Amino acid sequence: MAEQQLMQLKRMNSEFISNIGSRKSNQDVVFIKNLGEDNKVYLLADGMGGYKNGGYAANFIVANLYQGLNTIKNFDKDSIQAEVNKVTKALTLENEKQESKMGATIGGVIQDNGDLHCFWIGDVKIWHIKNRQIGFESVEHNLKNELIENKVFVEANSARKYNHIVTRAIQNDIKKAQIDYKRIEDFEQGDYIILASDGVTDVLSNHQLLDVINSEKNVDDILAVIDDKLQETAKDNYSLILIN
Repeated sequence: MAEQQLMQLKRMNSEFISNIGSRKSNQDVVFIKNLGEDNKVYLLADGMGGYKNGGYAANFIVANLYQGLNTIKNFDKDSIQAEVNKVTKALTLENEKQESKMGATIGGVIQDNGDLHCFWIGDVKIWHIKNRQIGFESVEHNLKNELIENKVFVEANSARKYNHIVTRAIQNDIKKAQIDYKRIEDFEQGDYIILASDGVTDVLSNHQLLDVINSEKNVDDILAVIDDKLQETAKDNYSLILIN
Protein backbone atom coordinates (compact mmCIF):
# COMPACT_ATOMS: atom_id res chain seq x y z
CA MET A 1 0.00 0.00 0.00
CA ALA A 2 1.22 3.51 -0.85
CA GLU A 3 2.65 5.58 1.98
CA GLN A 4 0.03 7.52 3.91
CA GLN A 5 0.65 10.27 6.44
CA LEU A 6 -1.72 11.56 9.10
CA MET A 7 -0.77 14.11 11.73
CA GLN A 8 -2.66 15.73 14.61
CA LEU A 9 -4.58 18.83 13.57
CA LYS A 10 -4.64 22.04 15.58
CA ARG A 11 -7.69 23.71 14.09
CA MET A 12 -9.52 20.93 12.29
CA ASN A 13 -10.17 17.25 12.66
CA SER A 14 -9.60 15.03 9.67
CA GLU A 15 -9.55 11.36 8.96
CA PHE A 16 -9.28 9.30 5.83
CA ILE A 17 -9.95 5.90 4.37
CA SER A 18 -7.92 4.28 1.61
CA ASN A 19 -8.49 0.78 0.30
CA ILE A 20 -7.25 -1.45 -2.47
CA GLY A 21 -10.73 -2.35 -3.74
CA SER A 22 -10.45 -5.30 -6.11
CA ARG A 23 -7.11 -4.18 -7.57
CA LYS A 24 -3.75 -5.85 -6.98
CA SER A 25 -2.24 -2.74 -5.39
CA ASN A 26 -3.37 0.62 -4.00
CA GLN A 27 -2.09 3.43 -6.22
CA ASP A 28 -3.96 6.13 -4.29
CA VAL A 29 -1.81 8.20 -1.94
CA VAL A 30 -3.20 10.21 0.98
CA PHE A 31 -0.80 12.84 2.34
CA ILE A 32 -1.64 15.10 5.29
CA LYS A 33 1.02 17.28 6.87
CA ASN A 34 1.73 20.63 8.53
CA LEU A 35 2.65 23.68 6.49
CA GLY A 36 4.54 25.83 8.95
CA GLU A 37 3.28 26.13 12.51
CA ASP A 38 -0.42 26.82 11.95
CA ASN A 39 -1.36 25.62 8.47
CA LYS A 40 -1.98 22.22 6.92
CA VAL A 41 -2.05 20.56 3.53
CA TYR A 42 -4.25 17.65 2.48
CA LEU A 43 -3.34 15.89 -0.76
CA LEU A 44 -4.97 12.93 -2.50
CA ALA A 45 -3.24 11.57 -5.59
CA ASP A 46 -4.51 8.77 -7.84
CA GLY A 47 -1.61 7.19 -9.68
CA MET A 48 -1.59 6.26 -13.37
CA GLY A 49 0.88 4.09 -15.18
CA GLY A 50 0.30 0.46 -14.33
CA TYR A 51 0.78 -1.91 -11.42
CA LYS A 52 4.10 -0.48 -10.24
CA ASN A 53 4.48 2.98 -11.75
CA GLY A 54 1.15 4.47 -10.67
CA GLY A 55 1.94 4.26 -6.98
CA TYR A 56 5.48 5.50 -7.54
CA ALA A 57 4.21 8.51 -9.50
CA ALA A 58 1.59 9.41 -6.90
CA ASN A 59 4.18 9.32 -4.10
CA PHE A 60 6.69 11.26 -6.22
CA ILE A 61 4.13 13.97 -6.93
CA VAL A 62 2.84 14.52 -3.39
CA ALA A 63 6.35 14.51 -1.88
CA ASN A 64 7.69 17.05 -4.37
CA LEU A 65 4.56 19.18 -4.35
CA TYR A 66 4.61 19.37 -0.56
CA GLN A 67 8.20 20.66 -0.65
CA GLY A 68 7.16 23.37 -3.10
CA LEU A 69 4.01 24.37 -1.24
CA ASN A 70 6.08 24.73 1.91
CA THR A 71 7.95 27.63 0.29
CA ILE A 72 4.85 29.69 -0.59
CA LYS A 73 4.21 32.78 1.52
CA ASN A 74 0.92 33.86 -0.07
CA PHE A 75 -1.35 31.14 -1.41
CA ASP A 76 -3.42 31.72 -4.51
CA LYS A 77 -4.08 29.98 -7.81
CA ASP A 78 -0.92 31.27 -9.48
CA SER A 79 1.45 30.36 -6.65
CA ILE A 80 0.04 26.83 -6.41
CA GLN A 81 0.18 26.42 -10.21
CA ALA A 82 3.83 27.47 -10.23
CA GLU A 83 4.70 24.61 -7.86
CA VAL A 84 2.61 22.16 -9.87
CA ASN A 85 4.58 23.18 -12.96
CA LYS A 86 7.85 22.43 -11.18
CA VAL A 87 6.59 18.99 -10.16
CA THR A 88 5.41 18.30 -13.72
CA LYS A 89 8.87 19.14 -15.07
CA ALA A 90 10.51 16.92 -12.46
CA LEU A 91 8.19 14.02 -13.28
CA THR A 92 8.84 14.49 -16.99
CA LEU A 93 12.56 13.98 -16.33
CA GLU A 94 11.77 10.94 -14.17
CA ASN A 95 9.61 9.50 -16.95
CA GLU A 96 12.43 9.98 -19.46
CA LYS A 97 14.83 8.29 -17.07
CA GLN A 98 12.54 5.31 -16.54
CA GLU A 99 11.13 5.28 -20.08
CA SER A 100 7.67 5.57 -18.60
CA LYS A 101 4.45 7.57 -18.98
CA MET A 102 3.43 7.48 -15.33
CA GLY A 103 1.51 10.30 -13.70
CA ALA A 104 -1.39 11.04 -11.36
CA THR A 105 -4.52 13.04 -10.92
CA ILE A 106 -4.60 15.03 -7.69
CA GLY A 107 -6.78 17.06 -5.38
CA GLY A 108 -5.52 19.28 -2.59
CA VAL A 109 -6.77 21.51 0.21
CA ILE A 110 -4.47 23.98 1.93
CA GLN A 111 -5.53 25.30 5.34
CA ASP A 112 -4.27 28.89 5.36
CA ASN A 113 -5.32 30.36 8.71
CA GLY A 114 -9.10 30.74 8.29
CA ASP A 115 -9.21 30.15 4.54
CA LEU A 116 -9.08 26.97 2.50
CA HIS A 117 -7.40 26.85 -0.91
CA CYS A 118 -8.80 23.95 -2.93
CA PHE A 119 -7.24 22.79 -6.19
CA TRP A 120 -7.59 19.77 -8.42
CA ILE A 121 -6.27 18.23 -11.63
CA GLY A 122 -8.15 15.32 -13.20
CA ASP A 123 -10.87 13.31 -11.54
CA VAL A 124 -10.11 13.67 -7.82
CA LYS A 125 -13.20 15.44 -6.52
CA ILE A 126 -13.72 18.03 -3.75
CA TRP A 127 -16.93 19.03 -1.97
CA HIS A 128 -17.73 21.66 0.66
CA ILE A 129 -20.69 20.56 2.76
CA LYS A 130 -22.38 23.52 4.45
CA ASN A 131 -25.69 23.68 6.31
CA ARG A 132 -26.24 19.99 5.47
CA GLN A 133 -26.10 20.78 1.74
CA ILE A 134 -23.44 20.83 -0.97
CA GLY A 135 -22.10 24.37 -0.96
CA PHE A 136 -19.39 23.69 -3.52
CA GLU A 137 -18.59 20.76 -5.80
CA SER A 138 -15.58 20.57 -8.11
CA VAL A 139 -15.98 19.51 -11.73
CA GLU A 140 -13.71 16.65 -12.79
CA HIS A 141 -11.41 17.04 -15.78
CA ASN A 142 -12.66 14.18 -17.89
CA LEU A 143 -13.82 13.72 -21.45
CA LYS A 144 -17.51 13.67 -20.55
CA ASN A 145 -17.39 17.07 -18.86
CA GLU A 146 -15.20 18.51 -21.62
CA LEU A 147 -17.72 17.44 -24.25
CA ILE A 148 -20.59 18.86 -22.20
CA GLU A 149 -18.73 22.14 -21.76
CA ASN A 150 -18.25 22.31 -25.53
CA LYS A 151 -21.97 21.53 -26.01
CA VAL A 152 -21.32 18.16 -27.63
CA PHE A 153 -24.14 15.67 -27.11
CA VAL A 154 -23.10 12.70 -24.98
CA GLU A 155 -25.14 9.51 -25.22
CA ALA A 156 -26.07 7.94 -21.91
CA ASN A 157 -24.31 4.64 -22.68
CA SER A 158 -21.08 6.52 -23.48
CA ALA A 159 -21.11 8.84 -20.47
CA ARG A 160 -19.76 6.30 -17.99
CA LYS A 161 -16.88 5.36 -20.32
CA TYR A 162 -16.02 9.02 -20.91
CA ASN A 163 -15.99 9.60 -17.13
CA HIS A 164 -12.80 7.53 -16.94
CA ILE A 165 -10.91 9.35 -19.70
CA VAL A 166 -9.11 12.16 -17.86
CA THR A 167 -8.16 15.26 -19.79
CA ARG A 168 -5.76 16.70 -17.19
CA ALA A 169 -3.10 15.08 -15.02
CA ILE A 170 0.39 15.68 -13.72
CA GLN A 171 2.42 13.67 -16.20
CA ASN A 172 4.54 14.98 -19.08
CA ASP A 173 2.77 18.14 -20.23
CA ILE A 174 2.39 21.38 -18.26
CA LYS A 175 -0.53 22.40 -20.48
CA LYS A 176 -2.44 19.34 -19.27
CA ALA A 177 -1.49 19.94 -15.63
CA GLN A 178 -3.47 23.14 -15.17
CA ILE A 179 -5.29 23.33 -11.86
CA ASP A 180 -8.80 24.48 -11.19
CA TYR A 181 -9.05 26.43 -7.96
CA LYS A 182 -11.58 27.45 -5.32
CA ARG A 183 -10.93 29.61 -2.28
CA ILE A 184 -13.30 28.94 0.61
CA GLU A 185 -13.53 31.77 3.14
CA ASP A 186 -16.63 30.65 5.05
CA PHE A 187 -15.55 27.28 6.47
CA GLU A 188 -17.33 27.13 9.83
CA GLN A 189 -18.27 24.80 12.68
CA GLY A 190 -20.39 21.97 11.31
CA ASP A 191 -18.98 22.21 7.78
CA TYR A 192 -17.14 19.38 6.03
CA ILE A 193 -14.64 19.19 3.21
CA ILE A 194 -14.45 15.91 1.28
CA LEU A 195 -11.69 14.87 -1.12
CA ALA A 196 -12.29 11.60 -2.97
CA SER A 197 -10.72 9.54 -5.72
CA ASP A 198 -12.79 8.19 -8.60
CA GLY A 199 -13.05 4.86 -6.82
CA VAL A 200 -15.47 6.61 -4.47
CA THR A 201 -17.45 8.57 -7.05
CA ASP A 202 -17.84 5.47 -9.23
CA VAL A 203 -19.89 3.89 -6.43
CA LEU A 204 -21.48 6.64 -4.34
CA SER A 205 -23.56 9.53 -5.64
CA ASN A 206 -23.64 13.00 -4.15
CA HIS A 207 -26.99 12.16 -2.58
CA GLN A 208 -25.61 9.02 -0.93
CA LEU A 209 -22.54 10.83 0.48
CA LEU A 210 -24.67 13.68 1.80
CA ASP A 211 -27.12 11.25 3.36
CA VAL A 212 -24.33 9.49 5.28
CA ILE A 213 -22.80 12.76 6.50
CA ASN A 214 -26.16 14.08 7.68
CA SER A 215 -27.12 10.79 9.33
CA GLU A 216 -24.00 10.08 11.40
CA LYS A 217 -22.81 11.91 14.51
CA ASN A 218 -19.03 12.02 14.08
CA VAL A 219 -16.17 11.59 11.60
CA ASP A 220 -15.38 8.02 12.67
CA ASP A 221 -18.95 6.88 12.12
CA ILE A 222 -19.22 8.68 8.77
CA LEU A 223 -16.05 7.03 7.49
CA ALA A 224 -17.05 3.60 8.82
CA VAL A 225 -20.37 3.71 6.96
CA ILE A 226 -18.76 4.97 3.74
CA ASP A 227 -16.04 2.31 3.96
CA ASP A 228 -18.62 -0.44 4.45
CA LYS A 229 -20.55 0.69 1.38
CA LEU A 230 -17.42 0.88 -0.75
CA GLN A 231 -16.03 -2.48 0.36
CA GLU A 232 -19.19 -4.15 -0.92
CA THR A 233 -19.04 -2.80 -4.46
CA ALA A 234 -15.83 -0.85 -5.26
CA LYS A 235 -13.77 -2.33 -8.09
CA ASP A 236 -11.09 0.37 -8.10
CA ASN A 237 -8.82 1.71 -5.37
CA TYR A 238 -10.78 4.18 -3.29
CA SER A 239 -9.64 6.96 -0.96
CA LEU A 240 -11.49 9.71 0.87
CA ILE A 241 -10.35 12.49 3.20
CA LEU A 242 -12.93 14.07 5.50
CA ILE A 243 -12.13 17.42 7.16
CA ASN A 244 -14.31 19.20 9.70
